[in-house]
Amino acid sequence: MDIQKIPVFKMMAAKMLWLEHRQRVLAQNVANADTPGYVPHDLKALDYTKSVRKESFRLQLATTSEAHRQGTIQKTAFGNEQKSKNNYETSPTGNAVILEEQMIKVADTAAEHQLMTNLYRKQLGMFRIALGRQAGG
Repeated sequence: MDIQKIPVFKMMAAKMLWLEHRQRVLAQNVANADTPGYVPHDLKALDYTKSVRKESFRLQLATTSEAHRQGTIQKTAFGNEQKSKNNYETSPTGNAVILEEQMIKVADTAAEHQLMTNLYRKQLGMFRIALGRQAGG
């Protein structure tokens, strides 16, 4: 039995992967806090209906010339969901990273990751109990 085929585990795994990607994007924002012209990025909130939905047919752009570029934003497992926020504070160098805001997002992401870890552990414990095994072992 593959536990990842169970919808609740699949959703939790997708959320944990999303949190991992978000933490990476936020770390990149903090690392570029002094880079002139840098605009911080963030990921769109995870849509569970998309994460559970089976693979769908996707069209790829055709590259017919060397001049065609894929863009500068790295594609993640979540597609092109990175977005720029509306910046209300920008330094004279054009950098729009606000460290306090980024730290709050990092703390929120860490707390959500801890929550997902605890939920995952509890779900596994319930499965073990249902199968007649000890929850802690």
